[in-house]
Amino acid sequence: MALQYIKENGFINLCKAIKKKLLLTYRFLTYRQEMFYYAASLSFYTIFALIPMLFIIFSVLLAFSKFQDKIEDMQAFILSNILPTNAETMINFMHTFLENGSKMGIVGIISVFITSLLFFRNYEFITSKMFDSKPRAFVDSLMLYWTMVTLFPLGSAVIFYFSVSAQGMFGFFENNSYFLDTCVWFITCMLFLILFRISANKPLHKRTLFISSFVCGTIWVGIKNLFVYYIAYNKIYTTLYGSVSIVLFLMVWIYISWLVMLFGMRACQGILKCFKLENHSKI
Repeated sequence: MALQYIKENGFINLCKAIKKKLLLTYRFLTYRQEMFYYAASLSFYTIFALIPMLFIIFSVLLAFSKFQDKIEDMQAFILSNILPTNAETMINFMHTFLENGSKMGIVGIISVFITSLLFFRNYEFITSKMFDSKPRAFVDSLMLYWTMVTLFPLGSAVIFYFSVSAQGMFGFFENNSYFLDTCVWFITCMLFLILFRISANKPLHKRTLFISSFVCGTIWVGIKNLFVYYIAYNKIYTTLYGSVSIVLFLMVWIYISWLVMLFGMRACQGILKCFKLENHSKI
């Protein structure tokens, strides 16, 4: 009886220890459950900053003649990742915004600047918490993220341009979506890697950075496919809300995307802290 009691208590203590570890891990990954509020905050600012930032991105692309004949394909590529469902409707909206964007006065330009500024400052504050690092100074963060907004579309456009050109050069890729899906996955993972590295504002262990960003990018692509599948087969929200459901899906998808990204950043910091890798080879 005594042996049995010890065994039972030992098993109970083991279960309690495992439960405690899981709770501590959950609290760390969710930053004491504040991550859900951070994702909601970023989603709120993203809704307001999305159109101005897309306007800047497409305006930069239109400035280069090489990309002008591919601009519609690039719009479809970018918007289909921002809103996996109803991308055609978003493209039509985007055409209208681009046409009206040239008519903005000084008040419109100032409002775009303030909206983008609020988004970047909020992003800087939240990501510094994910990596337990110190936020950048105001001027430094402003210059860095505005440079990213300008240069990132060019880098994505170059990769997209060559991937589309390769499909035309090699007959094997013409009717094979696997090549384009692989390019989308790789671009997504590289974007996560760049964002992780810049947002951390401190040196990161190379292998941890690569693994965490590529795993996070892969999870994001997988969730995007599941989201498209769910929306395609679940017509409840479309029936209830009609055309307004597009906005609802956009808000939900932006929130999910921020959650995935913040979890990835926190997981990267957790690996660094757990295995004491912060003082090893860095990048």
